[in-house]
Amino acid sequence: MHPAALILQVAAGLLLSASMGYWIVAWLSMRGWRPQLADQPMGPALDAADWLPVTLLKPLHGTEPGLEENLRSFCEQDYPQYEVLCGVQDAGDPAISVVETLQQNHPEYPLRLIVHDTHLGQNPKIDNLAGLLAQSRNPVLVLSDADIRVGRDYLRSLASGLEVPGAGVVTCLYRARIHGGFWSQLLAAQIQEGFLPSVLLAARLGPQIYCAGATIALHRSLLESWGGFAAMGDILADDFFIGAKARELGLSVMLSGYVVDTAVQEPGFRDFYAHSLRWARTTRAVRPGGYALSFITFPLPLAVLCGPLLGWQGWFLVGLVLVFRVMYHNAIVRKLKSPVPLAAAVLADFFGIWIWGHAQLAGRVSWRGRSFSIDAQGRMRNGVKR
Repeated sequence: MHPAALILQVAAGLLLSASMGYWIVAWLSMRGWRPQLADQPMGPALDAADWLPVTLLKPLHGTEPGLEENLRSFCEQDYPQYEVLCGVQDAGDPAISVVETLQQNHPEYPLRLIVHDTHLGQNPKIDNLAGLLAQSRNPVLVLSDADIRVGRDYLRSLASGLEVPGAGVVTCLYRARIHGGFWSQLLAAQIQEGFLPSVLLAARLGPQIYCAGATIALHRSLLESWGGFAAMGDILADDFFIGAKARELGLSVMLSGYVVDTAVQEPGFRDFYAHSLRWARTTRAVRPGGYALSFITFPLPLAVLCGPLLGWQGWFLVGLVLVFRVMYHNAIVRKLKSPVPLAAAVLADFFGIWIWGHAQLAGRVSWRGRSFSIDAQGRMRNGVKR
């Protein structure tokens, strides 16, 4: 055998071994995980008279799928004292009518609508959050995206996490609630079968660094200690930034066992691809080294690419990886009780490795109808209308 061919075979074998090793360890991490799902029965009644009042900050932009139900879930918490602040930055935003309808039909809800024009930088979500923070009343803050839905014990779970000694931030993983067809299923598969297991594995192997906009709970004093949202106006990965600042102050980021639901609606390929690329580019901005190696989290595409280099043994490995992929898929569906078609999960793997490569080169992301360039520090620049 020619030396170059031998080198290729050895490299392909090592690559596939590393990728399968990742998958096996990720699967074992999933097997030992005991998530608290939003639709599960509530735990014991709350007995926490001394827990601090909470302000939920909900930045809104347009009508997310199921927005009214999402907001209702935050307004029906089994918690002593809290408020829900919904912010929009356009007086014509259709989300306003959704909030006003809830206020009219449920005057008992601790729900307030705030229309404002706060502007700090290029990140529109941070602008919205800053305007909400100025109107908040309570010492504990919970930041949560508009597409999130929770159960009644959500705030209880977060409050318990914040009471752990040394905790600075509490965050949550999320499962998909699919709205729509094929492209929504692909994004749901990327969330549940790629992203979520990788977070669990990283948390098990090293310090917890994950912090996501699905849920960020922290004391207001902690946010203000680094300058609050004013220090984050141009940051693309604003959620990661919050977790990093907490760790710089010697506090930990707690990964709650509570799993929230996120609405996934991708009308077409372009929406799916732009969403996935923005996520990938965000991850690359905050962890370039780790992201560069994350291609090993796609064993099936790697097996298809590398298998022919290994002769008949390679094709045997492709079949073996495919069988394991089915087992991996079924285990995650059972754990999360959120079914995604197997075909969508397999295709999502191949799209995922392609998007991984694109994100290594992409200098711009699209978000809310605007295009942004991203500098070497992960800051958003030059937002323009598309």
